Amino acid sequence: MEPQALTRRELETALIQKCWKDSEFRKAVVSDAKKMLERQTGQKLPRQLKIFIHEEDANTLHLTIPPVPGNVTELSDADLEKVAGGTDVVVTMGAITALAAASLVLTAVAGTKQQGGW
Repeated sequence: MEPQALTRRELETALIQKCWKDSEFRKAVVSDAKKMLERQTGQKLPRQLKIFIHEEDANTLHLTIPPVPGNVTELSDADLEKVAGGTDVVVTMGAITALAAASLVLTAVAGTKQQGGW
């Protein structure tokens, strides 16, 4: 029976958890991430694949903008009219969570709430 392939998110989560628990593993990942991923997955990664490791601390936030998925297409004006649901603004939980996280980061970066701030 062939082992089940991990999603990118599952692999990333497992890697982070192992780095938190094992400082020697963390050092090895930072020094040669591609080699460590190959060792962990048991698979050779494509030669052209580049992997960058960024370590965050309490004063740093790294964000990644992935490539646009290949299955995203633009809607025509006619299609947009069909799906338009009025003028109410709809905010998803993801947007609320992102705003809350950004607020926490900004608060942490600012250190203290300034008089007249938000």
